[in-house]
Amino acid sequence: MVVVVHVSSLTEYAWLGIASYGPVSLFVLSGYLLYRPWAKWGMQVGGRPSIRVFARRRLARIFPAYLVVMLAVAVVHPPSRPDTANGWFHLVTLTWIYDSGGLPPALLQTWSLATELSWYLALPVMAGITAAIARTRSPRRGFWISAAMIGLALPVTVAWRWWSAVQSLDNGVPYSLWLPGYLACFAGGALIAHVAEGHRAGLVPVRRLRALASDAWALPVLALAVALLGTSALGGPPGLPDAFAQEEVRTGCSAVVAITLLTVVVLGHPDSPTSRLLSTTWFVAVGRWSYGIFLWHFPLIVILREDITYPGGPAGVALRLLVVLVISVPLGAATYTWVELPAIRWSRRPTDNAPTRAISTTKTQPAAPTPTEPRRASQAE
Repeated sequence: MVVVVHVSSLTEYAWLGIASYGPVSLFVLSGYLLYRPWAKWGMQVGGRPSIRVFARRRLARIFPAYLVVMLAVAVVHPPSRPDTANGWFHLVTLTWIYDSGGLPPALLQTWSLATELSWYLALPVMAGITAAIARTRSPRRGFWISAAMIGLALPVTVAWRWWSAVQSLDNGVPYSLWLPGYLACFAGGALIAHVAEGHRAGLVPVRRLRALASDAWALPVLALAVALLGTSALGGPPGLPDAFAQEEVRTGCSAVVAITLLTVVVLGHPDSPTSRLLSTTWFVAVGRWSYGIFLWHFPLIVILREDITYPGGPAGVALRLLVVLVISVPLGAATYTWVELPAIRWSRRPTDNAPTRAISTTKTQPAAPTPTEPRRASQAE
């Protein structure tokens, strides 16, 4: 969807795709995967996650591949080279969203990585406080306390997005891209993890929710309807929205779609059409390579736009999409194999200061056969 949206935006078919869905779905998945160990600890069914191990894995997951692509783009695309030391600092550290200087044109898509990185910093604090409070009560009562605290992310996000819409106009700093502006998306994924782990621990029944998630059409049709709403006139014209309300409709609909589909996969039956589709070899492969595809595709769009003349009409859109995918998918696969996977393996090595018990708490633990969870959740984590 990210590739489709970015490619179509250069054509007269800019209405193709679901704007905002790509980064929002990343945030929802990140909230689900990374909150799970903290949910277990708060429910007193798992050990306290190691912050050192967490930091080691997160840095190894994000930066090696990003730095490889960043350097490659800086070499082959001079306009994407920062002019100042400050610009290089923000580019290397993924902190450009906290400055008014902007980002090189071929790496604009990495704003979501900057937001994701701030989630890594905030999660141990927010989840640690939530779990610590929950552990002062019985596991069942602690479950509901944690759920309520996770729900506080929604008013925080609404207030921040309203405030940032005004502030960003004054000094050019993109406040809307900061973590509070998307905290509800991360919290949506975290809440699904919390419910799934609560059910696994026997603290909360989810029979009706599982029945709804297992329905072959109920939630997928809901997701489709919400996606159509987000791409309607209520979400604004193709490209950038004209009004604050339109941007909120887009982001809100994208979050609902991502949370709905994640609910189907996590709590639904593994034989549902959605789960079977996402479990096919091609979808699993694209998911494995998706970070590299995400990193490579936008620089390719920017660079090739200067060197290739595309025809108009639907054929031009199809040709643009084909060219970008034919190059970015192999590059994504190569990046995963030669950069990401070695970094992941390095980050999972036991260290003298990180006990094995703490490491194991971040992995998927086999327990009750329900609710159904993706078989490769531990790989993504």
